[in-house]
Amino acid sequence: MSKPILLLFITLLNLIPTKGYAEPIFMKNLIANERVHDFGTIMEIKGKVSYTFVLTNKDKNPVVISNVNAWCGCTTSEYSKAPIMPGKTGKVTVTFDPNSRPGKFSKEVVVMLNDGKAYMRLWVKGNVVPYLHPVTEDHPYYFGEGLYMSMKVLPFANQGVGVSQKFILRVANNTKKPMKVTLQKKPFNKVLKVPAEITLKPLERKEVKVSYAYPKHYSYDRHLWIDITVNGKKVKPMQVRFFGDKNVLHMK
Repeated sequence: MSKPILLLFITLLNLIPTKGYAEPIFMKNLIANERVHDFGTIMEIKGKVSYTFVLTNKDKNPVVISNVNAWCGCTTSEYSKAPIMPGKTGKVTVTFDPNSRPGKFSKEVVVMLNDGKAYMRLWVKGNVVPYLHPVTEDHPYYFGEGLYMSMKVLPFANQGVGVSQKFILRVANNTKKPMKVTLQKKPFNKVLKVPAEITLKPLERKEVKVSYAYPKHYSYDRHLWIDITVNGKKVKPMQVRFFGDKNVLHMK
């Protein structure tokens, strides 16, 4: 296609009208009994809490709730499916799950109306008081003598020469006695950074930093072991794996 014809073709395309889609408008005549519901203080251990908003249609036409969006896995909803006739009410029930969400929260809920042509907003808020979860939820691997950790293998992908990879290792003492944990790399590796010693109070849980920077290029996998003792007693070791190029390509 020659350049003049191509330019003419583009110009004609720009002259073709396109179908526009109007943005939804805020509906003033659907009135909620309250816009923001405060759950107050929530005990995480007691589980989910729910509240039902009552919506009154003060418009001259029926209103249909098309959908309710919260954009958060912790917040779900149920709503009236039948049209809300003038002068009548509909309901939107919002449920919040406080599991592993300590502290204050405020969640917006958008109610889509009349097939997405209109909308209204609602909010729920509160403050979650956490509880101590079972140690195995965040520390699934048992090494012995009451020591639990979040990983049994430390995996390091090939990041390129000099590039450092870091992550957090969670460590827990599930006994009522103080715990002294020692970690010894075998064979010794200067580039791998792990704490040589961790002290834990009874039932204490800690997060420790682990890092590694590839000193040179490796095309093959390598590994080493970390010997672990708890209060002087040897427990299960931890493996450290360093992936070469083939595994990096496979992981992608």
